[in-house]
Amino acid sequence: MTRQGLFLSAWIALLIAATPAAAQRVDTPTSGVNKLVRTPLPYWQVGDVDRELSRLCSMGQFNQRAMYRFSAHFSGNNGQSLVGGAKGSGLNLVDPLSRANPEFDYWFYRDRTANCIVFRAAVDGSGVRRDGPLPTNPPFRPTR
Repeated sequence: MTRQGLFLSAWIALLIAATPAAAQRVDTPTSGVNKLVRTPLPYWQVGDVDRELSRLCSMGQFNQRAMYRFSAHFSGNNGQSLVGGAKGSGLNLVDPLSRANPEFDYWFYRDRTANCIVFRAAVDGSGVRRDGPLPTNPPFRPTR
């Protein structure tokens, strides 16, 4: 190997070693939507509002990894919306502060906006909601 070839090989090895983040990059699936629920009920019946997580969502600290990768479509006359979902176990969830609880599913209304609202719904092992009666009133409205 020539001196130039050795220099080039060393330079490439140095570049590869200097960028370990590129080698460990995790791709986020962004194609496709899995619609989990379609219902005529209002969107606020998906779960209970979690004010702390809603605040973190507004600041980009608790969000869906891929917007609407898992979604619920509420199509009734009252409370029409499409909300995105994530599992407390971390599926489709960005949670750098580790605030998620694996016993809950999280639903995002207006994710990645200043008016984000996070709903949480307790689930058992089968994925069925197990907490009390559904709320009948719309959730709080965030103040500016």
